[in-house]
Amino acid sequence: MKRSLLGLAAVAACLALSAAGCGSSEGLEKPVLTVGVVPVPDSAPLAIAQQRGYFKDEGLTVKIRPVKASPDATPLLLNGSLDLALLNYVSTFTAQDKGTAAFRVVADSYRGSNGSFAVLTGTAPGVQGLAGLRGRKIAVPAVRSVTDLLLAVQLRNAGLDRDKDVTVVPVPLPNMGAALRQGTVDAVAAAEPFVTDIQAAHGGHLLSDLVTGPTEDFPISGWGGTAKFAEKNPRTVAAFQRAIARANRAAADRATVTRAIPTYTQIPAVTAAKISLGAYPTRLDAAKLQQVATLMTQYGYLQNTPDVRKMITPAPK
Repeated sequence: MKRSLLGLAAVAACLALSAAGCGSSEGLEKPVLTVGVVPVPDSAPLAIAQQRGYFKDEGLTVKIRPVKASPDATPLLLNGSLDLALLNYVSTFTAQDKGTAAFRVVADSYRGSNGSFAVLTGTAPGVQGLAGLRGRKIAVPAVRSVTDLLLAVQLRNAGLDRDKDVTVVPVPLPNMGAALRQGTVDAVAAAEPFVTDIQAAHGGHLLSDLVTGPTEDFPISGWGGTAKFAEKNPRTVAAFQRAIARANRAAADRATVTRAIPTYTQIPAVTAAKISLGAYPTRLDAAKLQQVATLMTQYGYLQNTPDVRKMITPAPK
């Protein structure tokens, strides 16, 4: 009798695992996934899902492959070395516009919030607000990147033209603090954790937030892959989506994210506790993503504005 009750309890527990098959991979087209992870705060949900066994609950084994930046994942997705990856929306929409690949976004990951992207200055005199950068040299991580787009929008909001009124130069994020301190640039457009580091270690002064006003709650990155993979593996993708959704809900707790970040990045725990973090949405918002694509077209990133709805693989209900 006792054994029967234990058996019933196990069945009940299995049913409670959000239709995950109690960890069974039965029915999944590809139960072992290789996922490209960029070592930035954006990727925290995947680390949380891995650490808490959310993928295992769905019958998935996820192998993590670090990639330096989102564009580096594209050739690996195309040749099958990666199944899914963290995709920066700006670089992904750009690649699709160029015909590099047809992408599908399966889950949201990170949305910018106040302080997560910012412009900082050194000791340059006379710089008051973004309007004070007229004629100045500004560093961005890469030309035509998400940070560059945020900067262009905020400069226009301040009455400046990014192409005519300032000089934008690419400087790797880890080198921005030194460039500012040495005076080779007048300002830097940076993302966390570098916003915090530039202030603490290089004497940077916060000039302007980049995620505010017209760029409030700006979508930065999500999980996705090629359209071919998503169409060929619908049950596998659905299992991945369920696990990530659980992780995104868990990421609403700042302490959970703070603990996760040092496990897959070189950001120390003390810094992870201080940086300004964005949000981890629990669902893809097609309207918000469409705003990103529309801005990209307005600022010359895209030849054709995509219908973002066609790039989204709906999450299971």
